Amino acid sequence: MAQVTVYTKDGRFSTTANDKARPNEKRSELERLLAGDIPGREGYVGGTLTAPSSISSGGGEIAASTPLKEEDLSPYSREQAKVLLPYITKLDPVRGEKLIDAYTQGFIDTGKAEFALANMRSTVEYSEMFEGIKRNDGSLRMTEAQYLQNKEAVVIHLNEYSLGGYGKENIDVIFPKLLANNVSPDEFRQRVQAVSNTIEQLPQDQKSQVLGQYSEYYSNQLGETVVVDDATLVALAIDPDVNAQILAKRLNVSQISATFERVTGEDIDFDSIQRLVSGGITAQRAASEFETAAARAMTASRLARRFNREQQDYTALEFAEMGAAPDTDFAEQVGSLGAQTESASSAQVGARRTQEGAVTGLTEG
Repeated sequence: MAQVTVYTKDGRFSTTANDKARPNEKRSELERLLAGDIPGREGYVGGTLTAPSSISSGGGEIAASTPLKEEDLSPYSREQAKVLLPYITKLDPVRGEKLIDAYTQGFIDTGKAEFALANMRSTVEYSEMFEGIKRNDGSLRMTEAQYLQNKEAVVIHLNEYSLGGYGKENIDVIFPKLLANNVSPDEFRQRVQAVSNTIEQLPQDQKSQVLGQYSEYYSNQLGETVVVDDATLVALAIDPDVNAQILAKRLNVSQISATFERVTGEDIDFDSIQRLVSGGITAQRAASEFETAAARAMTASRLARRFNREQQDYTALEFAEMGAAPDTDFAEQVGSLGAQTESASSAQVGARRTQEGAVTGLTEG
């Protein structure tokens, strides 16, 4: 087994890989690298073991023996870094750009992808975006791609137990704790399932009593109706911070958020949900109100396209917010669509319209 140097097709990046498979591996690291099967190193697909005589740059060819200058590398290597690490800027556009800059600078300084990665991983932004990925000794628990995959898996498992809103809002706190305690997504799912099974197996009268007591307690504390269901009990069992979240109305908000996304198929941020809650939306009425909002948005979009309006796409959120906190301008805009529809309908049965679309009288037969 030997370490060999691998170059990207354009010759701008290089890395090393073992050319022999370990006893428990079907393919060597080199084979997996060239096939693009190593997360975070996909840019070496179709690479070569031969050092290039020239290196492609944005402005032409640079001799491989020529010292690389920042002005030669910077514009190109930032884009190359984004190709090698496509999830960085998608995960967080602002901090992601800083990580790309750090990667680029590391490569400019050394010409090695390994050092570019090390430079990126040493930044504050990296520690914030990938909290918990490093052990106490500084080594990585997993690659960045694996980190994101496992993090998403935890959210999916919470969705399976009707805790999608809670998971979406708290995943940045939950996941680093799981990493610190060496809890895999599968083990986490087993724990949640065990708690859920215990709650499901409670005698119905006992469960109803527990749910009623919790609902009464939180409703009294908050001064409004709070419905505690089986999913809430699961959250209370697996996360001691949920109790404080309920008292801060956050779990109620999370439940409404999950309902909105399930009913409308749209994403919604925390501030928007807060506005809806402040406007009187409750967990009990959320589903029906969001269904109505989604239907109205679909109708308004269809009419806007029919009449070639400037705004042709409406969202369920716009109509839900109008119901919670009326917006005069938006209401007039939607109202004019209805008026124009009535005018068009009248014209079809013999009414006369001006060029602006107003009905002025009947046409002659």
